[in-house]
Amino acid sequence: MWARFVVMTLVIIVTLTTPTANALETISLNVGTIAGSQWKLEGINIALTDLSQDPQKLALTIAKLSLPKPFDDLNLVNIRCTTFTGQNKELLCEQGRAQVQSKRWQSPTANFSFHITEKRSSFKLTDLHLAGGTVAIDGEEQGEHWQLQINAKAVDGKLIQQLLPQERFKLKAGKIDVKLNASGSHALVNEFTLTTWLNGLTGQTKDGRMATEALMLKSTLNAKNTALDCGTTCLPLPQGEGWGEGIWQWQSHVEFNGGALYVEPLYLEAAGQNIALDAQGDWNASNKQVEISSISYKHSKAGELSGSATVRYKDGASIEKAELSLNSDNLQDLSEIYLKPFSEQTALQGVTLAGHLKADFSINKQALTALTASFNHLDVKDAAGRGEVQGGTGTLNWSNDETFNQPSKFAWKQLQVRSVPIGPAELSLLSRADNIRLLKKTQLPLLGGAIAINQFSWQTKKQQNPEVSFEGDVSDVSLEQLSQALNWTPLSGTISGRIPRVEYSNKTLSLGGELIVKVFDGEIKISNLTSSGLFTDFPKFQSDLEIENLDLDQLTGKFKFGGITGKLSGYVRQLYMENWHPVTFFAWLGTPENDDSRHRISQKAVQNIANIGGGGAADLLSKSFLRFFETFGYDKLGLGCYLHDGVCQLMGVKATESGYAIITGGGLPRIDVIGYNPRVDWNVLMDRLKRITTSDEVIIK
Repeated sequence: MWARFVVMTLVIIVTLTTPTANALETISLNVGTIAGSQWKLEGINIALTDLSQDPQKLALTIAKLSLPKPFDDLNLVNIRCTTFTGQNKELLCEQGRAQVQSKRWQSPTANFSFHITEKRSSFKLTDLHLAGGTVAIDGEEQGEHWQLQINAKAVDGKLIQQLLPQERFKLKAGKIDVKLNASGSHALVNEFTLTTWLNGLTGQTKDGRMATEALMLKSTLNAKNTALDCGTTCLPLPQGEGWGEGIWQWQSHVEFNGGALYVEPLYLEAAGQNIALDAQGDWNASNKQVEISSISYKHSKAGELSGSATVRYKDGASIEKAELSLNSDNLQDLSEIYLKPFSEQTALQGVTLAGHLKADFSINKQALTALTASFNHLDVKDAAGRGEVQGGTGTLNWSNDETFNQPSKFAWKQLQVRSVPIGPAELSLLSRADNIRLLKKTQLPLLGGAIAINQFSWQTKKQQNPEVSFEGDVSDVSLEQLSQALNWTPLSGTISGRIPRVEYSNKTLSLGGELIVKVFDGEIKISNLTSSGLFTDFPKFQSDLEIENLDLDQLTGKFKFGGITGKLSGYVRQLYMENWHPVTFFAWLGTPENDDSRHRISQKAVQNIANIGGGGAADLLSKSFLRFFETFGYDKLGLGCYLHDGVCQLMGVKATESGYAIITGGGLPRIDVIGYNPRVDWNVLMDRLKRITTSDEVIIK
C-alpha cells in the first residue's frame, strides 16, 4: 500500500535533479494526499535544498499520517524528516520528529524515522513523553501483513487519569509500564502480547466497589485469532473490523506482588504471600462467550482453585458451566479471607473454619449441580456460641440428580451444641437434589449417656422453610452434667426416654405421638406439641404434659428452695405460649393418690411454699416451738393454676373456710399451709418464685 507513494517520490527526485533545477538553491513540491486502502498521508511536501552543494539535502514534511484500524484512534502529525533520502525505489527518513495525536490527548514532539521500500515499510517513534513517562512505538508492514510494538515506561497513574474515562476509575498515584507486541493483516489484529506492570497504583471506582492501595501487579496476555491463521493466503473476513471477529486463543498470567486490592466484598493484601492467576482458553466475540480451558488461582496463604469454565457476558457475565477444584491446607486463612466477607449479616456471621479441604464441584447455568468435598482436622467455631466442631473428618457427596446414591460420611472427636458437649460419633448420610437423609441409625455420646438417632431427613422447598423429620431415643443422660452445662442449679439423676416422630413443615414444629422422658424415677409425657414461627421473632407454642411419680427428694435435693420427700404427679394441659411466655394453661402438681412413700418437708421449703401462695405468716416458724424442727410430716401437698388474661387462679389440695390448703399435715410434727388469695397476677407470681418474698395471706398452723 506504500507503492504509490514510493513511485511518486522517485519521479519527483528525478525531476529535481535535471540541469534546469541546478540554477535554483531550493526546489519543493507539494504532493498533497496519498491514501492506501487503510491508511492516509495528508499534507505531503518534499523539498530539495542546497542544490549547489554535493550532496543535496532532501527534506520531507507530512501534516498527518492516519493509521489503519484498530489503531485509527492514533495519528502521527507534524512529521518532519530532515535527513531524507530516496533511491532505487527506497525512501528513508533517518532523523525526524513527529507528534502523536488521539481523541483525548496530543503528545510533545518525539523522534521519528521510517524506511519505505516497494515490498516492505517500517517506522519508529522514540522518546515520546506521556504522563511523566516515555513511550516508544515500532511498526512494520510487508504486503498485507503488519507488526507493531509499543513500549511505555513509568507512566504516572495520576497524570494518565486525564486520558481515561473519568466516570469509571479514578487513579491517585503509582506508575504503569506497558509493553504491546501486535501483528495482523489488513485492518485485523491477528496476534498480540500485552504485558502490564502496576507499581504502587492507588485508585478506586466511582461506586467504591473496587479499589487499590499501593498495588504491585504484573499481568501478561497472549492472544491469537485463529480465523487469520492462514499465512499469505489469508483473506479479510467478510465483516472484518479489528479485534472482534473469529475465535481467539488466549492465555494470561497475573502476579499480585504487593499492596492491597479490594473487589467487593473481598480484600486482599499481598504482604509475604504469593498470589497468582493463570488461565487459557478461547474467546468467540460473535456469540459473546469465553471458553476457559484451564484456570489456576494460587494463594499461598489460603489454597488453590483450578478447573475450566464457560462464561457468557451478554447482558452481564454468567457461568454457563464450570468444573472446579479447591485445595486448602489452611482453612482458617481461607475462611477469614474469602468466606467471612460473604457471611457478614447472615446466619454464618462469626463462624470460622480450620483444617484441610479438597473439593470438586460442577456448575451449570449459574447453579451448583454436583459437589464432592473431603476434609480432615476440621475445626468449626462460632463466635455466637451456637456450636463447635473439633477433629472433624469425612467426605460430603452431593448432586442435583434424583438418582444419585453416593453416600456421605461425617465424623468428629468432639461436637458441641450451645454449651452441651457431644462425644465422638459418625453420621452416614445420603445427600441429593434438595434433601438429606440419614442412612443408618447412630448413637451420639451425651453426658454419660447417649442420644440414638433412628431417623432423620431434611427436605428443602423453593421460597419456603425446609421440612425436617426426626426420631430417636435418649438413654441415661446425666442430669447433673446437663444442669452444669446449662448453668442450672445442679440436679441429680438421669434422663431416658423415647423421642417420637418430630416434624417441621410450613414453619410449624409438630410431635407425632408422645415424647416420654424418664427422670427423677418418674415419667413426663409430652403430647399435642406444636410450634409455629419457631425461627421468627414471635414464636407460638402449644403442648400438654403429664407428670407421673417424680421423686421429690431428687427433684428438690439440690435446690435452694428446700428439701421435700415423697412423690409428685400432675399435668399441664392446654398450654399456649407466645414468644416463650405463657398465655393460658391449666396446671396441677401434687401428691399422687395411694402414695405410700415417706412424706417429709423441710422448714425452708415450708416457708417458700407459703410465700408462693402469697402469705406472710411463715415467720410463725421462727416465733414458736416449731423452729426447733428441721422437717415436718405432711399428708398431701398440691398447688394448681388456671392462667387466663394474665391472672393465675390458684387452688390447693382442698378448699377451707378461709382459702385453700397447699399442704395438709400428717405425722409428727405436722404442719398445714393455707393460702388465702386465690387470684394472683402471673407476673407477680413469677416474681415471687424468683425472689421468694413474704406476704400476709398464708397461715401456717
